[in-house]
Amino acid sequence: MPAIPSELESRLLQANQDYYNGTPSVPDEVYDAWRDELRDLDPESAVLKQIGAPPNSEWAKVKHEHVMGSLNKVNSFEELEAWAKPLQRDETEAFLVTEKLDGISVSLRYEGGSLVLGATRGDGETGEDITSNVRRMKNVPLTIRRKDPFTVRGEIVLLKEDFEKHFTDMSNPRNAASGTAKRSNGKRVEHLSILTYQIVEGADFDGVDVRTEEHQFSILENLGYKTPKWYVVTTARSVHKLWEKYEAGLRESLPYEIDGLVARLNDLTHQITLGDVHGRPNGAVAYKFTAPSRETLLLDILWQVGGTGRITPVAVFEPVTLVGAEVTRASLYNHAYIEQLCLDVGARILVTRANDVIPRVTRVVTPTGTVAQVPKACPSCGAPTNHDGLYLVCQNLAECPAQTVGRVKAWIKELRILEWGDSLLVRLSEAGLVNSVADLYRLKKEDVARLDRMADKSAENVLKTLWGANPVALENFLGGLSIPLCATSILKLVIEAGYNDLEKIQAVTQDQLLAIPGLGPKRAQSIFEDLRKNKQLIVDLLANGVTLKVRAIGNLTGKSVCFTGKSVRKRKVLEDLAANAGADVKDSVGKGLTYLVLADPNSTTSKAVAARKHGTTCVSEEDFVAMCE
Repeated sequence: MPAIPSELESRLLQANQDYYNGTPSVPDEVYDAWRDELRDLDPESAVLKQIGAPPNSEWAKVKHEHVMGSLNKVNSFEELEAWAKPLQRDETEAFLVTEKLDGISVSLRYEGGSLVLGATRGDGETGEDITSNVRRMKNVPLTIRRKDPFTVRGEIVLLKEDFEKHFTDMSNPRNAASGTAKRSNGKRVEHLSILTYQIVEGADFDGVDVRTEEHQFSILENLGYKTPKWYVVTTARSVHKLWEKYEAGLRESLPYEIDGLVARLNDLTHQITLGDVHGRPNGAVAYKFTAPSRETLLLDILWQVGGTGRITPVAVFEPVTLVGAEVTRASLYNHAYIEQLCLDVGARILVTRANDVIPRVTRVVTPTGTVAQVPKACPSCGAPTNHDGLYLVCQNLAECPAQTVGRVKAWIKELRILEWGDSLLVRLSEAGLVNSVADLYRLKKEDVARLDRMADKSAENVLKTLWGANPVALENFLGGLSIPLCATSILKLVIEAGYNDLEKIQAVTQDQLLAIPGLGPKRAQSIFEDLRKNKQLIVDLLANGVTLKVRAIGNLTGKSVCFTGKSVRKRKVLEDLAANAGADVKDSVGKGLTYLVLADPNSTTSKAVAARKHGTTCVSEEDFVAMCE
């Protein structure tokens, strides 16, 4: 059984972190290739559900009132057509096509007609409040003629002209925009631009419901926002012809960088009714441009040990420039991939940058006649290596430093403790202070303060954030144990099936797990076995002070609720009321949602209509508050 999170997942997570925080470490065709491989290995992997990356800058963090999602991608006309056909109710069903901007996602919120918040996407749920910088960027209306709450989304980009004038020290416009947008001193942010493409809140504009994407773009433009070019077409073939036109030269003639086109169902009600999967809407898709390739010389193959013991080969080659970024490394996934390519040091290889982000070695141009061999000893601890299916693993679970750090990283990420960086965890491991997740909760301020680049104040701060994430929700406690094949969403299925406390979870049998819909035999086995394997760790965590959140039982236990539009009470107040009444708070309308809370329960907005089609009850704010009491 493959260990999850795998090294492949770890690389995807690191690539997300680097890319969305302004320091992309690998180019983009490979990124999608990794995602495709992971989707084949484990469709329910938590990494596939991740949007963006947790913010790691000094900017204040802000929770988005509406999750900032992402898009699924297609790379060929056949994939585009396979997406489009099932969505079209008849031959007149239209798509709105826009340019896919290659920049940094941003949310702009207005209250009383004034801009009050400019926030980065972050991980989709939590972003950074960079309002002071956003106010200085181009194409940002600081006031609009709407007094009710109004939220739009767009992309921070650097126009090619401004890049050539003011950023000669940077490798490409996208990287320059990412780094500059979040500079604490605001240096050069006035050269950045924002293009807007979506109304998130306030769609009933001037008393008229926004029913189509086309209408939405017209409103944005009338309000003074700059939008990317857009088109309305009725077939996948028409979308593809536009794509070919851009590939043939139109892309290069634009004043800004794009990396594909976005196709959305023009009918907003129909689009919303289709829902989303892990924050990626079913009614929209990104059609990516063809990835560029370059030939280079393979200099070395490194074998890197992941947090679960999986050992992944990494190609090191002479630098090549792809889509404005210099690339020197790419994952080789596993030894089977090396054998498939007949690859060894000294070969001349073709490197591609998938979707302009992650690099991949796609083929050997000039072979050496030999194939690289796998190491017989773990590069991290020297223990013997073994094969687990396609993958090479180190089974020295208890003493391998790379695995220790990997498991602790997984716990920290699950609890969203943003202040704990990888380098701190490595230093704690090297100092012998942290050999398991439970050791985190044994740390004293003086232990941390003795580390390089730490002091009393910084040690106090990191420990404060660790304990600030306590108590821990049951699903996050289990998710932080790195149970193979089981993302947190899978573990929630077990909790929702009635095994809703730790005692019940630990007593569950494999047959009982098998009876839970959506789990399957492999995951049932993995949960059953890993809970027993982690029995002592669980005891140690609880003994060291970790406590579990007690879920409220109330009038709305077993129900779910989503809030939208303007409200008398602050959104946080409403969410707390829901949680205290036992309800699950959802960020979007979808199947299974019990209540949609909005100003007018008889509203005919696209979201309200879509909710009713799913069987959701629309209620007013006051009725909702009464239900909670």
